[in-house]
Amino acid sequence: MAADAEELRRDGHLIEKWAIGWMLLSLVLWGWFGYRYLLDDDRGFYEPTDDSRALVGILALAVIPTIITVATLTYARVLFRLARRAS
Repeated sequence: MAADAEELRRDGHLIEKWAIGWMLLSLVLWGWFGYRYLLDDDRGFYEPTDDSRALVGILALAVIPTIITVATLTYARVLFRLARRAS
């Protein structure tokens, strides 16, 4: 049982490292979105600009790694709890 717990802890740490990588990627993409959003001309709330499609694309690219980050962090926490129960 101790070997199983150690393996679960090791896997949890590995998944946690992957989550940190995904988090850094999502922060970079959110920063890129914020930068492009702030550079966008203020023509009103509902008037489309030439850059609006690019902003929506960047927003979609920022949301996907954010969701993956949450999923991998949750999985790492589950592995840590399973390791605690197994020991």
